[in-house]
Order: sequence, then C-alpha cells, then structure tokens
Amino acid sequence: MKSRYIYTMVAWALMSAAQAQNDSTTIERNVDVVNTYLPTLSNPFKLQVDPTIDDTMTYKPQFRYDVLTKTQTVKTNPDSLTAAPMTFRAEETQYRALTRFGVGNYTNLLAQLIYNIGKNERYHAAIDLGNHSMLGDVRLRESDEKVKAPTTNTWVKAEGAIFFKKTTLDGKFKFKNYTYRYYGYQTIDPSVDYNVKNKKVKGAELMTDEKQRQTTVDVDMTLANRLVDPRENFTYSLSAGYGHFGNKTGVSQNDIRVKVAMRFPFSKNYYMEGKVDVNNANTSTPSSDEVIYNFKDRKHTDIQIRPHFGLDFDVIQFRAGLNFIAEVGDERDDFFMQPDLFADFNVADGAFSMYLGMTGGYKANTFRELVEENPYLSSDACNYVWKASDNSFQYADMQTTQNPMKLVAGVKIKFGKTVSLDCGADYASFDDEMFFINNAYSRYKDIIYVGKNEKNKLEWDYSNMFGLISENGKVSTVHGEINVTPTSTSEVIVKGRYYDWKPNYLKEAWYKPKWEIEVDTRFRPMEKLTITAGLKAISERYGYNRKTEDKEKLKAIFDANVMGEYYINSRWTAFLSLNNLGAQNEEKWLGYSSYRLNVMGGATFKF
Repeated sequence: MKSRYIYTMVAWALMSAAQAQNDSTTIERNVDVVNTYLPTLSNPFKLQVDPTIDDTMTYKPQFRYDVLTKTQTVKTNPDSLTAAPMTFRAEETQYRALTRFGVGNYTNLLAQLIYNIGKNERYHAAIDLGNHSMLGDVRLRESDEKVKAPTTNTWVKAEGAIFFKKTTLDGKFKFKNYTYRYYGYQTIDPSVDYNVKNKKVKGAELMTDEKQRQTTVDVDMTLANRLVDPRENFTYSLSAGYGHFGNKTGVSQNDIRVKVAMRFPFSKNYYMEGKVDVNNANTSTPSSDEVIYNFKDRKHTDIQIRPHFGLDFDVIQFRAGLNFIAEVGDERDDFFMQPDLFADFNVADGAFSMYLGMTGGYKANTFRELVEENPYLSSDACNYVWKASDNSFQYADMQTTQNPMKLVAGVKIKFGKTVSLDCGADYASFDDEMFFINNAYSRYKDIIYVGKNEKNKLEWDYSNMFGLISENGKVSTVHGEINVTPTSTSEVIVKGRYYDWKPNYLKEAWYKPKWEIEVDTRFRPMEKLTITAGLKAISERYGYNRKTEDKEKLKAIFDANVMGEYYINSRWTAFLSLNNLGAQNEEKWLGYSSYRLNVMGGATFKF
C-alpha cells in the first residue's frame, strides 16, 4: 500500500509539471542519455515483443532490405505483417505481473505471462514466457490446393541488472522454439526420375512436406561504467555472449561473441574511441545419406577492430577512422580495411541538421542468420557464385558479404513541436551479397548433353526449399520518414524507401523490393479506448522459376491492420486485432501463400 501511494504521488507530480510546462515557454534541446537505463516497473512489460507496439500481442515481420548490415531477420511464419513500433509508452501500473490470452481464426491461440521481480537501487529483473500458435490452412496460389501451414512460437526471456557504485552488470537470457512446415507449392512430379548427384532418384524422395523447427538459446552479459557525462570521463563497455541454434534436420550452430568498447576523452570536445568485436560461429552437420542433402561443417571467426578520432561540438559531431576486419575460416582467410567517416552538422539548433559519411560493411552469413530470414532455406544451403571465366554459376562454399564502400547523406528537419522529418540517400557496392533461389532438379535423361555446341536439353522442376546465390553489384537507396504528433494522445509515422539494385549478372535482385512504405498511427478517441492502425506495402518482387528458367513476378503486398484496446479498469484490458484487412494472399517467397484476414480477440490481466 505504501508503494502504491508513492507511485500515485510521483504520477501527480509529473502531470503537474507537464501542465506547468504547457503554460510557459518551452526550451527545446536535444540531449543524449548517458546513464545506464533503469527501467520503471512497467518497462519489463515490453519484453514480449520484438518489435511491436507497447502492450499488444502482435509481432510480425518487418521487411527491411538494407545491405551493409547484418542479415535482417523476419518472423518466420506465413501470417500477415504488423504495424511498426510506435513511440507511446505503456500505461504505468503498480502491478508486477501481466498475463495475456487471446483466440482467433486459423486456430490462432496466444498465452503469455510477464513477471517483474522489481527494481531498486541494487538490482532489477523480469521474465517473460509464452506461446503463440496458428494452426490453420492456407490456399496455394499456383494450384488452388488447400494445405496445412501450422506454426508455433514458444519463448522464455529474462533480463536483469545489478547496480554497483560505478558500474552496472546486465544479463539477458532468451529461449525460442519455432516450429513450422514446408508447405509451399513445388513443381516436382513424384512419379518422375530426376538426376541428383548423377543418380536416378524418384521425385517422391525429393518432395518435402515435413515439420521443421528452429530452437535458439542466447545468453549475454555486459559490464559498463555509470557516468554523468561521458564527454569528460573514460567510459567502457565489456560484453560476452553465447548462442546456440539447432533444427530438426540435425544442423546445429554454436556462437561465441565478445565486444569491447572504450572512449578516451582528451577534453570535453575531443576523444578517441575504440571498438573490438569478435564473433565465432561453429556450424556442425549430421551425417546423412538422403539424396536432397549434402551436409558440410563450417567454422568461421571474424575480428573487427574500429579505432576512431572524434569531435563533439554543439554545431558539429565528426568521427574519422578505419574498420579493420580479419576473417578466419575453413574456406579461406581474408583481411579487409574500410574507411569510416561521418559528420553531422547542426545548422539550426534543434530545427535543421545535415549529415554525410563514407563507410563500409561486413556480414559473415552464418546459417542461423540466413534461416531466420528465410525459414524454408535448405539445411545444406547450396551456394552458387558467378564464374566469369566460363559464363556460368557454379557451386561454392558459403560466402561472406563484404561492402567496400557506402556513401550516405541526408537532412533532419523539425517543424515546431509536432512534425519532424528525416530524409536521405546512400550508394553502396557489395561483394557476395546473398540472394535466395528455389532448389531445382533436372529430369533424368541417359544423354544429358546432346552435342558440344547445342543447348543443354534439360527439363527442370523446383522444390519448396531454397538455396543461395551470391552476387556482386551496387545498390542505391532513397529514404524518408515523417513523424507527426498533433496531440499528446495521437501520433502518425510515415516511412518510405526506394531501392535501385544493380547486380552484375542476375536478371533481378531476387526477392528484393523496389520500394516499401509504412504508415502507422495511434490515437485515443476516448479515455479508455486506444486504436492502433497501420499499413505496410512492399513493391512487386521477383523470384527465379527454375522450371521455366525465367523470373516470376510476386505481387505487391498491401497489408492494413487495426487493433483496439479498451481499458476496463486498472487490471483488465480487452483487445481486438484485425490483420490483413484486404484478405490478400501475401507471397513473400515463391510458392508460399499466407494467411488472409486474421482476427484475434482477448484480454490482459495485471496483478
């Protein structure tokens, strides 16, 4: 009872201060929060989504195709998209626990429990566990056949921190088990013989309609100092982590990661900064005589060292340095060096700024990263690379994507207190960027090559699993984002990106869109009702149809979503969520249809 009284008094004081500020002249200033963040009691309730709107149950893929960063992960089931995360904070509450349950069509079931152990001057901890299942059927576009497409997500997340006098020790634990099925359309004929590794194999042996799973465990610890102003003090952050991945096929991957970051200020405005990242990935594979798999172990370690010199003034922030990357693996050892220059000019304080830079990028393309992006990737993930010497793609080991150069430029503008704008462009080159392509098998013939100068007389069929093609080329991007906050209870965010992919030899940048748009809004029409609505749209994309040996167009996706939350009282909240309002058959990967209109209703109880 005493704690509830304290929270009530604090909330009253904050509202009074906000009202007083509205009645007086507001002084605006951009600041950086430098202390280790100490979450409020409500903060652990945000653990359940990554990412999503606060205190909701939806979590769907965000299509983002930036090259030069780590492989983007997307939710790996066939349901629709969701709105982007908003900036609203969750409702403050004095309760330590939250349970959420929901039910909808497609046998859509949700159960979740979040418990906040507490936060004080010495420690805080929270745990989140739950399960989300969708057990319905989908209709394939190509054959109009109705097939089962069940997915289940089970997770346990925990985080905590211990606060010492000058340092903070943070810890995070994540467990996830995601199950799904290879249900996508394929052109393989079960009665036909195919040529697989120079063997005659019946098509029935190549058809995959089995369950698959992805099980991951991650543990991370970080030790960092706590300072009021890092511009005048030495700061550091030391972190170490372990990750494990395994699937039903028998592939497993163990990751060890270490990160060190240090900043040495010469004065309040000059500093040296150094970062070291070490990542070790060890992928082991089972021994298998199955014709569709060709397993191969892979060990890979990359070390990145990034020393920088920086200026930190009110009118300009500038950094200059180099990125050194050493790669050690079973396939080859490489060394890369890339520039890292970036400047941010504050032209009009708090109203207009410009930025520009030149940098690079690198990603190791581990099996875990790739299969989390495309869950229908074959477990042995054959990779093809272009060989200019004989004008063809040939099989090779997994490649590492290296981006020698990326140029960026843009502006940020703020119009009064309610509108902010960020727009810019970048131009980048890429080496061995990974693209997905359906696995294919040629129909068996005793004589494959008819003549030395004649075209290959092969007939191909594709499966519902994917391989990889790595390519070189260039990509240009133009982006824009506008954020409008007309009132304290409403907000609108509009984001857009346009891509111009130019691979050297591929007909298209497979599965990469030309543009993507996000529109998200949240408002409160009455005191107890909050409505969130959004639209996600991505352009037409192309997949490679191995049967026709030509590109195949995937329709543009326009996914509208809306959710209402009604606060019955301080403990109970009812919600109703509608996803894919247009009931569109969203096909992200060739041969894989999605759930259409998705409705879920449920409630949240805090105690």
